[in-house]
Amino acid sequence: MRRLAAFVAFVLATALTAQADTITDFDIIATTGNEIQSGNGLLNFYFFDGATSHEENQCDGFDGDDSNTDMPGGGETTALESYITSMGELQSFYDLCFPDLAITEIPLYVDLNEEGSDAYIYLDALTVVIDYDPIYGDLRDDPASGDIDSVTQNLTNDNFSGGTQIASLDYAPKLLPVNEQGAGWADYAIILGINPYDYPPETRILIHLDSYSHTDGGETIFLNGTYWIPEPGSLSLLLLGGLAMLRRTRR
Repeated sequence: MRRLAAFVAFVLATALTAQADTITDFDIIATTGNEIQSGNGLLNFYFFDGATSHEENQCDGFDGDDSNTDMPGGGETTALESYITSMGELQSFYDLCFPDLAITEIPLYVDLNEEGSDAYIYLDALTVVIDYDPIYGDLRDDPASGDIDSVTQNLTNDNFSGGTQIASLDYAPKLLPVNEQGAGWADYAIILGINPYDYPPETRILIHLDSYSHTDGGETIFLNGTYWIPEPGSLSLLLLGGLAMLRRTRR
């Protein structure tokens, strides 16, 4: 027991000293019981999706930048996409749709829709950049001033430069197998280590995704106001939950 306690203390101490902008394996947490739903009519903020039904981001007075709807479906295998919004939009989403929650972290939820022997995707890049260069000549240069539509979101791909990187994978690729949650439910929560209230509302934010092995239906990547942490049914789940909690207060 003493060795186990020492090991847990070592892992938790490592989490406290880790870089805030690094997304590690401990920050990619598999859901276990249909905790976060990704379907229509819910209080979600969609970043990436393949369905036009998720184009608009609206709920309870919130009207935000539209989603990127260019995620690949069957026959396409690679996603090279970006989503642009402002920190003020994220703050408004949480304030209006989840006013009773004290938000200190952005958990990014991933709903996988792969099937058969290729029921997985690989993340080759997941990068968050603020105050990137305003090079577009449209609302992407100043997302706080209006709502970017999906057609414009779909144009960005990997065409961005400058700014400050505030989150990225520690290594790539990351394998994300389907988690048997069923269609319309998040398979994973990715803890970004970012508190949106740490930044001025006008701050530009860009989330870039490079992934592959999308052989079936398109994936949905979105925000929700639920903080989901696995119940500590095993030491591994306990460590995942504890480290994720630490990530929330790191900034």
